Amino acid sequence: MRLIRRALLVVAIASLPAAAGAAAGPVAENDRKLEAAVDAYLRPLVDLDLFQGAVLIARGERVVLEKGYGFANVELGVRNTPAQVFRIASLSKPFTDVALGRLTEEKKLALSDPLSRYVPDFPRGDSITLEMLREHRAGIANMNSIPYDEEAGQPNTLDSLVRRIAREPLAFAPGTKRRYSNGGYAVLAHVIERVTGRSYADYLQQAVLGPLGLRDTRHESDQMLVRGRAFGYTVSPEERGAMVVAPFQQMATKTGGGSLVSTVRDLHHFLRAMYGDNAIRAASWRTLFPADSTWSFQGRCPGFNVYMGRDFTYEVNVVVLCNNYAAGMVGTVGSDFVALARGIAVEPPRWRADVSLDSLEAASLTGTYRPPDGALPYGDGPVSVRWHRGGLVLFRAATPLDALIPQGGDAFLLRSLWSEMRFTTAAGTAPRPTLRPLWFKTDPVPLERVAEGSPGR
Repeated sequence: MRLIRRALLVVAIASLPAAAGAAAGPVAENDRKLEAAVDAYLRPLVDLDLFQGAVLIARGERVVLEKGYGFANVELGVRNTPAQVFRIASLSKPFTDVALGRLTEEKKLALSDPLSRYVPDFPRGDSITLEMLREHRAGIANMNSIPYDEEAGQPNTLDSLVRRIAREPLAFAPGTKRRYSNGGYAVLAHVIERVTGRSYADYLQQAVLGPLGLRDTRHESDQMLVRGRAFGYTVSPEERGAMVVAPFQQMATKTGGGSLVSTVRDLHHFLRAMYGDNAIRAASWRTLFPADSTWSFQGRCPGFNVYMGRDFTYEVNVVVLCNNYAAGMVGTVGSDFVALARGIAVEPPRWRADVSLDSLEAASLTGTYRPPDGALPYGDGPVSVRWHRGGLVLFRAATPLDALIPQGGDAFLLRSLWSEMRFTTAAGTAPRPTLRPLWFKTDPVPLERVAEGSPGR
């Protein structure tokens, strides 16, 4: 089945043109072939409960594919459509950049200005520039949430987050390194509010979203009703074939770096606006986003993984919005769809949902394991592999982390951690796993067996 699916994908891809412009009949046929190729590519990810959301692919202004997959609301059985509104996580940051560009054009600030000019009481604000914040070079803590107290008299706000960030020590001297910081963008949103005397949401609507004609993009406040909302989910950490609701998040403390909601069509319009004279001048676009042959951005937040990208050479735009936190491959999906739209063959996902594993076969793989300190991006362990709810599950203490999805032979896919685990057995020894995060190009990390396991809990 996998070989047939792959063959169909390659045949469909090979038929796609590098650019549009033919007569209506051939164009329509090529669009159908592209849709078939995209459907075939996504099928194994859908089968693994890894992908649900909406996809848009355009050549120039012409949208050639716009389609929903899976459910916007699993509980109510509401399916995703291209009109669904998704949280776009860090795709919010380029919108904040454009707002800063507008204020720069209005000469209300300069990116070279020190933070202390706008937030005088921020520690070391005289050595941090707005450009350092924008480029993640300020040393600000990567923080976009603070503890939520449902009994509190007042909810958390952007101001309360910035005050909390100000109490955190800098990770490094400003300007000396680069480290991703959501906190830096919260501070930039705070600057925008101080400079304009308006809320971030109001200024963004007036200066960016309105001029760009984006009707379904907005800052999401904590009590806002979002018409057409796609709700966020992830795969169950302990049971194959089950979904769970994503953790709650306060949107006020995501302001500036991750607070917007949008649709695939609005983000397509944003991509098409780049380097034109619209909300800001073309020269400002080039300053904020230095011109290259391609530009792409990726984001994730609880319940969502998102991507948008533009190939300027071939005028291809791709937007992929997933309401599934386990969709850790969304950046690869987006870049592969850019290639498909250009008529370039791509390797389809190799992950499978049709491999089974019985408890006797799994018994020898259970046990407690420890990776080398600092070798993995999601903790040092120890962790244990147990037979739980009809399959193998990775635990830390009593907490399930991820179900192991068999891939055949000694390989397993961990969807929530977006990693691959393999068990190898030397003569006369128990199986020993290696764990390889798929987010990064890293070598597999060997895990030391520190205790024998059993097939049950």
